[in-house]
Amino acid sequence: MLRSDTPTELDEARIEAYLPKCPPRDSLLIVLGFNTGLRISELLSLKVGDVSLGGVPRSVLRVPRRNLKGGRGVHANAVRSRSIPINQPANEAIGVALAARHNALDSEPLFRSRKGGRSLTRRQACRIIRDTFRAAGLDPSRVWSAHSLRRRYARRIFDTTGNIEVVRNALSHRWVTTTQAYVGLGEEDAAAAIVALGVRSTRHCVSPESDTAENLMVASPAALRTAE
Repeated sequence: MLRSDTPTELDEARIEAYLPKCPPRDSLLIVLGFNTGLRISELLSLKVGDVSLGGVPRSVLRVPRRNLKGGRGVHANAVRSRSIPINQPANEAIGVALAARHNALDSEPLFRSRKGGRSLTRRQACRIIRDTFRAAGLDPSRVWSAHSLRRRYARRIFDTTGNIEVVRNALSHRWVTTTQAYVGLGEEDAAAAIVALGVRSTRHCVSPESDTAENLMVASPAALRTAE
């Protein structure tokens, strides 16, 4: 079952229909969130030059390790930079947003605040997303947040591929159990998907005799036995 903060396919269609009424910057924030799966902190770290070369949208978005979650500090070496293809909806939104910026410098924040020229704060970005969702007609009683974009991205990839391991890689999750929660799969569903697609990896599993559940790709001993 999907979490209450995950937009459905119908929700996404309503948001897309409403986006032309939004400022280009706000529209781009939501489109990139839906189509890259980046966390809000990672989106807000982007510069104009990360998505554009000489005013022309890039085909690949590269996010350096230092701007990714866990990319700084003692465990930074465990995090790799990410390269994400920029698809057509994202490409079009980038073009519209940059056209409205009038010769923006590559070093400028992509999501610039209207005051001071700095990047939007996390709080400002979350408010933009929440207000846009509600204006588009989404249920106001549900808890919409910036993470709703990332969760919808995960669900779209799973619905397209049926492969939970592909979703894990797309989200840069360490464990598939985390991904399982994102796409709304129960333990039995996640186990069946993993077994059917042959994506179990002994690197991420422990032996049936071990009780170290955090190393299991599916957080259920019963599911693990089913997989074997």
